[in-house]
Amino acid sequence: MANGAEHDLGAADVLEAEAIGPPGQRRFRLRVTAGDVTASIWCEKTQVSALSEAIEQLLTRNRRPGEGRKPSPRPLEPFPDRATHDFLAGRLALGYDEDADLITFFATDVEADAANPPPTIRVDLGRREARRFTVQAEQTLAGGRPACPLCKQPLEGTSHLCARTNGHAEDALAEIGPPEF
Repeated sequence: MANGAEHDLGAADVLEAEAIGPPGQRRFRLRVTAGDVTASIWCEKTQVSALSEAIEQLLTRNRRPGEGRKPSPRPLEPFPDRATHDFLAGRLALGYDEDADLITFFATDVEADAANPPPTIRVDLGRREARRFTVQAEQTLAGGRPACPLCKQPLEGTSHLCARTNGHAEDALAEIGPPEF
């Protein structure tokens, strides 16, 4: 485990975010394909969103000359019914190797105890695959219920009692207007 992972998958062919189920009842997972090895990493919507934002920020901070626009969204790649690795994410982390221009993605299984460290998957993402992930994750996240721009909680119906207004407004959307889609 010299590189910080029990399972080093090498370079990812595909990293995708998938939402399963109807809005309000969706489950999210990250799907990784690296050669003939696959990983199904179940996580929260907020984890997918944070991962996408972190990758986007990392790419922006380390922008390369002549780098083009974001790629167009694409449909999900075929994925097996049973992945090589299948677990619930406890922690997601990123690293960046400036010399190789690679993003390293780590996902740690939530199930662990003091005697047994949790399994960790490590996979490298090239700039192109990382950009594809951010576009695809954004599309997946947008397919659900809209979020309140203040508290980021899902909006249900026409009224919303936003905790961020600290009880001073009965309907945050009346104050700031609906989110743009």
